[in-house]
Amino acid sequence: MGRYKRTLGLKNRDFDYHEEDYRFPPKPDSYYDVKEKGMCRWCGDIINDDRGIRNMRASWHPRCSDEYLMLYNTSHIRKYIRKRDYGECAHCGDYDSRFHVDHIKPLYEQKDVPSHQIDLSYWDERNLQTLCRKCHKEKTKHDMERLREIKKNDIST
Repeated sequence: MGRYKRTLGLKNRDFDYHEEDYRFPPKPDSYYDVKEKGMCRWCGDIINDDRGIRNMRASWHPRCSDEYLMLYNTSHIRKYIRKRDYGECAHCGDYDSRFHVDHIKPLYEQKDVPSHQIDLSYWDERNLQTLCRKCHKEKTKHDMERLREIKKNDIST
């Protein structure tokens, strides 16, 4: 069976996952609609091998698998960002072995946004930065103050 549970043809779109938890983007329709081997669950295209013949043993293109992992697998994201930034804080430049991965544009901005209007750049690697614990705490404090202001302005209007 391997490392991951096989779910091809078993997943149903009961609800839009983004509505339940805004920290993850919605999955494409092909993730749920592909019911046969040889079609990519991410992009929905046919997967061909090196000879141009449909690969009936695969369910993902390698590039699509990487893209999926960068969006939904937090340990994969942390390893990638650690390798990219060497564990150095983007604000103060200090090295922290217990670094935090932070979204530059905060994800709460995508909360309550309908699935068809979501900006996927919020989950892109270019929106991720390494911060030490001290700088992450300060940035989160600033983000929460901004969020309170936004909510306060929404209530008063």
